[in-house]
Amino acid sequence: MSDEPCTRIFLFSHLRTRSNLFMRLLETHPKVLDRLYPFKDAFMNGPECQNALSTKEGRAAAIGKSMKEFEETFANTTFQAGLDVMEKTIAQAESEGKIAVIKEHTCFILDSNTLNSHVDCRREAKPRPVIIDHQFDIRTYEDKEKSVQYKELPLRNPTLLPDRMIATLQPVIIIRHPFYTFPSALRASSSYGANVLDPDFAIIATFRWQRLVFDFYQEYCERERKLSSGRGNRPIVIDGDKLISDTKGQMTRFCEIVGLKESDIQYSWDPHYVKRNAVWDAFTKVAEESTGVIKTSDTVQPPDITEARKRWESEWDADVAQKLVEFVELAMDDYNHLLRHSI
Repeated sequence: MSDEPCTRIFLFSHLRTRSNLFMRLLETHPKVLDRLYPFKDAFMNGPECQNALSTKEGRAAAIGKSMKEFEETFANTTFQAGLDVMEKTIAQAESEGKIAVIKEHTCFILDSNTLNSHVDCRREAKPRPVIIDHQFDIRTYEDKEKSVQYKELPLRNPTLLPDRMIATLQPVIIIRHPFYTFPSALRASSSYGANVLDPDFAIIATFRWQRLVFDFYQEYCERERKLSSGRGNRPIVIDGDKLISDTKGQMTRFCEIVGLKESDIQYSWDPHYVKRNAVWDAFTKVAEESTGVIKTSDTVQPPDITEARKRWESEWDADVAQKLVEFVELAMDDYNHLLRHSI
């Protein structure tokens, strides 16, 4: 951990990794102010969309809008707007003596060139979004002085976040076995017509983005350690399967690291489901309808890829099942690397 008290946490999440549960638990803490997905719509739906047009068209149809209506809805949904909201959330949290927790799926804060260089398929190249750091999170002279230290980092920042911002965050990475993550992501993504062969599915059937962020922070912290600067926060890795099987244990350890009182976390809550559209429901309805941690057998049964292939063939077809197997096998190195560092 940095010598500075933790006031800004960024959850580098991934679809279907129990990240909704993790955030739901943190939301019950009186010292937490959260902001969910400040960049998601910019990445997927806005004028700087980093996905293919076909994916955008599928999402428009899924929520019952023409492309013209869809474009108008998200005309001002930019990465700049996302950063501004994120910084203002951090400023509000710090002014109230709270910890800001920002959640975003990691691939949604990377540009298309970075994504395309790590996937074995042809994805459409898109211009890198232009983002100006307005520094809305800086409230005092001391904050301003501190920010100068981080203006330029000694190594490449893999994200779209400004260098001085990413250097001050406490990174949290959440993972789950790809055997469970990728089929679940495919089911949810089918709500807007996606399939396993779409180039854009390749960016959610991998843990490479979390690995890039993890390795970046590890190297950055090691360099700062050698300089005895006291700067830099090593990433905290949460295993979504452990979060289900040992919820209290995981949250206790996490709270110890970031300086929160675990006893202030509630493990049951009132449901807060509000119907929006088919796409939103596919990804969040179960979590929003929940009243506590939903235990599943996934967390105690070791993955059996042979049996899973049969189920996937029955649910989809042989080609889809084979592609899922390939994605799972390709992701195992990054997943295991991150798992070894999980709390």
